[in-house]
Amino acid sequence: MSTEPGATDSAREVPEWWIFHGTGQPRGHLDLASQLPPPPPWRTYSGTPDPAPPPPDEDSGRYLGPARSLGFAVPLGPNRLQLLDKVNAAIHLRRPLLLVGPPGVGKSSLAHQIARELKLGRLLRWAVTSRATAADGLYTYDPLTQIHDLNLENTRNRTRGLTDLRYSKEATRTGAETEAHLSSSAKSIGRYLTLGPLGTAFLPRKLPRVLLIDDFDLGDFDLSGDLLDLFENGGYRIPELARLANVAESIEVGTDDPGRRVEVPGGEVLCSAFPIIVLTCNTDRDLPPAFLRRCIPVRVGMPDESELMAAVAGHFRGTPPTGTRELITRFLEAGRDGDRLALDQLLNAVYLLSETTQQQAGPTSDQVDHLAELLWHRLTDNPE
Repeated sequence: MSTEPGATDSAREVPEWWIFHGTGQPRGHLDLASQLPPPPPWRTYSGTPDPAPPPPDEDSGRYLGPARSLGFAVPLGPNRLQLLDKVNAAIHLRRPLLLVGPPGVGKSSLAHQIARELKLGRLLRWAVTSRATAADGLYTYDPLTQIHDLNLENTRNRTRGLTDLRYSKEATRTGAETEAHLSSSAKSIGRYLTLGPLGTAFLPRKLPRVLLIDDFDLGDFDLSGDLLDLFENGGYRIPELARLANVAESIEVGTDDPGRRVEVPGGEVLCSAFPIIVLTCNTDRDLPPAFLRRCIPVRVGMPDESELMAAVAGHFRGTPPTGTRELITRFLEAGRDGDRLALDQLLNAVYLLSETTQQQAGPTSDQVDHLAELLWHRLTDNPE
């Protein structure tokens, strides 16, 4: 066992085999490239890794993604230990992690915490809708804009009187010049094709990217089947690029990372490090056994009092406002009475309480009751 830096008691001890400790804070001396054990032989892939570092996480951009997530310095109680056991098993085995639980219990934030603690760069997120297909997550291709640009170019050439000259030069080109012209034309398709978060996650890298597939239960029933081949083989084919492989060996395309472009050889993408995939489901949806056996499933419940205190403290610079414990007690009582509430409803109440009772030593019971009535509508009911 090892003790997490900053621990205040033995509850922060973690098993030696864990890669992810669940703090959500970057580990300064972590060298993941040397500490991450090799994958099982049946989960190795032969993509050539890109040596470029991963894009920085969103703390350095205009979205403070990881800093907004729940659960910093959460004590390792029995429930948390079981969850982190499963997370680390998924990382070791290179298998997707399937989180099932009610909305608002911190399922999505876990992916942010993994990316940040392991210093794996910007989180990739695919928000699933009822119309989503695997192809939507892999890449988008805009042929209409491509046709529009070609027509615009032809119009400009005609306006400048260059069309006839271009065709006369075409007739006198050598074979090498013609091949170069064809290759250049083929590569232009890369301006209209962009890898999505799912497709970007499987680009070959030395270290895995973290991919959040959010609200997976909202997807069509066939979505899980469409992902089976990708999760098993660690790669995918882009037909629009593959058909041009005979004239352009590699084509540069955009990615889900802003401003980043990559070369795709032969229209094929094959990972070298299987991504850390977190799928979230809000409901107990029936999934095909073939899909379930390729995942590490785990049920996520509502945090207990100590976990809620730590989560709230993480959003208030380590010091929960006065009255937080009273609100948490009321929040847990509401859950036991059958009200379906979410953690962000608790955070809303704590923040508003801190704003309205700044001049008081602590909130009154009437103030706590008022905030509960004001903000804690059941998620299964329509607000009046």
